[in-house]
Amino acid sequence: MSLAGTSITTLAASFTLGPIQFDSVEWLALIPILGALTVWIGRRSLSGLGSVTRWVALAVRLLVITLISAALAEPQWRDQSKAVAVTAILDVSQSVTGGAQQFMAKYVEEAIAKGKTQPQDLTGFITVAKQAFVQSLPSKLTTRVERQHVGTLDGTNLASGVRLAMAVAPADAANRLVLITDGNETVGSLLQAAEAAKAAKVPIDFISLKYKYEGEVLVDRVVAPASARSGENVSIKVAITATRATRGRLSILMNGEPVDLDPDSSSFGIPIELQQGANVKVVTVAPPRDGPQKFEAVFEPEVINGKSIGDTIAENNRATGVTFVVGQAKVLVVAETTADSEHIIRVLNECKINAVTTTGEGLPSSLPEMVGYDAIIMVNESAGNFSTKQQDDLKQYIHDAGGGLLMIGGPNAFGAGGWIGSPLEDALPIKLDPPQKRQMPKGALALVMHSVEIPEGVYYGKKVCEAAVNALSRRDLAGIIEYNWQQGQDWVYPLREVGDGSSIKKAIQNLVFGDMPDFGSILEQTYKGLKAADAGQKHAIIISDGDPQAPSNALLQKFKDAKISISTVGIACHGPSDQSTMRRIAQFTGGKFYDIPADKVGTLPQIFIKEAQTVKRSLIWEGTPFAPAVTGSALETFRGIGGTVPPISGYVVAADRDGLSLVTLRGKENDPIMAQWQYGLGKTIAYTSEANTRWGASWVAWSNFRQFWEQHIRWAMRPAASPNIRVVTETKGDQTQIVVEALDNKGERLNFANFKGRLATPDGKGEDVELKQVGPGRYETVVPTQQAGSYVSSFVYTAPGEKEGEIIRGSVQAAITRPFADEYRMLEDNEPLLRQVAAMTGGRVLTGDPVKDDLWTRAGLTLPVATKPIWLAVALAAIGLFLVDVGVRRVRIEPRAILAAVQRLLSPSKRKVGQQMDSLQAASQRARKSINERAKADGVSVPAPQQPADTRAVKFEATPAQKARVTADLGLEKPATPGARPNTSEPANPADKNKPKPDSPGDMSRLLKAKKRAHDEMSDQ
Repeated sequence: MSLAGTSITTLAASFTLGPIQFDSVEWLALIPILGALTVWIGRRSLSGLGSVTRWVALAVRLLVITLISAALAEPQWRDQSKAVAVTAILDVSQSVTGGAQQFMAKYVEEAIAKGKTQPQDLTGFITVAKQAFVQSLPSKLTTRVERQHVGTLDGTNLASGVRLAMAVAPADAANRLVLITDGNETVGSLLQAAEAAKAAKVPIDFISLKYKYEGEVLVDRVVAPASARSGENVSIKVAITATRATRGRLSILMNGEPVDLDPDSSSFGIPIELQQGANVKVVTVAPPRDGPQKFEAVFEPEVINGKSIGDTIAENNRATGVTFVVGQAKVLVVAETTADSEHIIRVLNECKINAVTTTGEGLPSSLPEMVGYDAIIMVNESAGNFSTKQQDDLKQYIHDAGGGLLMIGGPNAFGAGGWIGSPLEDALPIKLDPPQKRQMPKGALALVMHSVEIPEGVYYGKKVCEAAVNALSRRDLAGIIEYNWQQGQDWVYPLREVGDGSSIKKAIQNLVFGDMPDFGSILEQTYKGLKAADAGQKHAIIISDGDPQAPSNALLQKFKDAKISISTVGIACHGPSDQSTMRRIAQFTGGKFYDIPADKVGTLPQIFIKEAQTVKRSLIWEGTPFAPAVTGSALETFRGIGGTVPPISGYVVAADRDGLSLVTLRGKENDPIMAQWQYGLGKTIAYTSEANTRWGASWVAWSNFRQFWEQHIRWAMRPAASPNIRVVTETKGDQTQIVVEALDNKGERLNFANFKGRLATPDGKGEDVELKQVGPGRYETVVPTQQAGSYVSSFVYTAPGEKEGEIIRGSVQAAITRPFADEYRMLEDNEPLLRQVAAMTGGRVLTGDPVKDDLWTRAGLTLPVATKPIWLAVALAAIGLFLVDVGVRRVRIEPRAILAAVQRLLSPSKRKVGQQMDSLQAASQRARKSINERAKADGVSVPAPQQPADTRAVKFEATPAQKARVTADLGLEKPATPGARPNTSEPANPADKNKPKPDSPGDMSRLLKAKKRAHDEMSDQ
């Protein structure tokens, strides 16, 4: 409909009038109601006003009512956008070939160059594999596909890509998503994400990357028993799927070593023929030892003329399984030197506890291997000796697998060893960052950042900075200095206390990693900052490719004299000369040089954590030996020890942890020396001093030394595994069924057992698992296992024994493996899913022609409208008009006079020029009117008025009667007799000329009459 040529659109919850929108439409109904009432009332209340004034007053009152109602209706000013934003979601997972990846980039770039016609339109890019990452926010300036970090490629989560695209979609533009993928997803639900896009009216267009593997062999899984008794043979089942009949060779690896399946042949594997569909091969092996046994099945396709027959993807040709062989309990001791661990090893041997020793590098690299040990003892170990994955696995080993951890201190342990901020810190019963009340010497660390010229270099550069900062304590100083192309070198984050780390981590995200020309100027600035720092230990770390000009010996000598060490990390150095520069800086100042090739950048965080330890020596207390105070003598770990322990001469300062942690020994200023607690299914103990002669010489000679450590180790160990408990796992799609069959010592079914379990997942997380009894001695559960990798399910259980009050305790573990990512199970594209998503959201099936597809078309889009509240302005206008309404009705303001005044205000120059003339003309007219009226009263005829030109030409003369009357009124002379000639002679006495005449009653009455007539004339005017 229309009103006065203005388009009006009525919506369900709003009303639009041109560019104005009303959100509370019901208030507009007051306008006709109150308007009619105002007109009806105004018929009488305005009857006393003039016709023009009456209509003006009525119009003003109606307009006030309209504005007040409009203000109550919540008016909004609408501003409609004309821009369209296209966000391209590019599938970069491993199922997308290199040629398809190049096609995606070329297609989008040509679409921008040739198909984008409106300058206000925007383009953004998101890459998606196992995770989604924004490569470019929607912008007018985006012209190329530039990839930074793309994450893990062995999975596809298209739903996360759509959700992320929706999150970054600009609100002031119409949005369209373009999905370029094969349509196969391994994580998440694209359809659920499309529902959100549909609700937001964002269409999803797509291009399907077509492919199909005609011949393929998949080793689906290796079915191995979850547990076995020591000395038993284990039957391994290998499930293989082939898309067509083919031949090849099957090999079995046990713990990485090949199993000889064909003694009569020189080859370890056996030839097999596969039929189309599912194939199962059974192999029997004898485990050589107790603990976890990892089995790996490998299929090798037949090769003819250098080409594999019947197989295309090599990644899905192997699968793994794990069997736990139950035997004697074992403990793993991790120490870098024999001197650190010799006394603990002696205790374990005397207590008949099977012990295995290794260094940090020899720590098992997977969780199933760790689960083979009932406890792990770490002696004076630095965090830099372990990868981040190993630390995550250690945490899972305790919390989810029920393993025990005993961490013994030393100069390289706890906070002094860089464990602050590590994943394992959460599992310890103490806090590694000392309390604020302790006035410990500070350390100062400066990070000197240079360009990292490798793929994903910026990402790794930021990660290493965060790793170094996380290893520092709250009161340590940290700063970052780098070269910027526009501003030169400067402190991105000046040296200051780390605190909670939020400020410096924010600065890390803003690093640009400029390519600085020389080391001299930036190291000079670093030296000044560190030299002025109030810290006991001062250290700098340089990350560079080594090509800047080398610093002078004089500058390096200044570092050495100030006891500031520099460690250098050379990443992908261009040659021996650059390596020499980096090595010289480190050796001159007493630091270390690390040469990291481009394919080993994953070790960078560990290097920076290790280097950050240089400033952590301040956390070590050393001094006169003292005996720690025993606060946990009533605990099981201190049974028979007594109330005193030998003195120590050093320890690493830490802080108490809230919660269920129990501190059993305390040192100087009430510092925790030893503490223990239950962490998930497992237990941990922390001892911040040493178990050797450096800080604890009296302990080694102590008579209770063996008993003390044996009780603590046995307390931390996982409960013994029972050979009467068997576990069977069966994978069904994305879920795995776990079946536990429990027997007692007599071989009878064990009923009413209470199983408490956890499932450790490949991504470092865990979840609770509950087993329910479904039959005599049989307990079952189902767990999700959609991710590729190894899962470990661990259970501790209690059950009633034969005797009254007797409780049976035990534990059981089972490993579940998903051999490879589901990404490698996809043998063809999934275009039907993409068509369903496009139909759901109103999207299009694109042709692949960047010009014909017209990515920025407005068809099917609703251009967004931005609204701004204007109710206040409307309300103020209503108040102003209400004052005008009061003026017209009560003050009786003349509308014509107001109009004339407005006209005079609008033309001030004309008003000033004619102001004097208008006044004279008005006065002349009033005088002429007065004279004419008096003449009529005296019976004197008045000539008709002349034209203006004639009036100005004739001199006005009063009649004799008029002159006489005026003279009489003013009392100047008595009226003369009719026909007498007036006396015009001068008075006889000149002195009397200026003498005032005496007043008389007649004179006064005449004056009063003249005054009255003048007053009446003015009133008439």
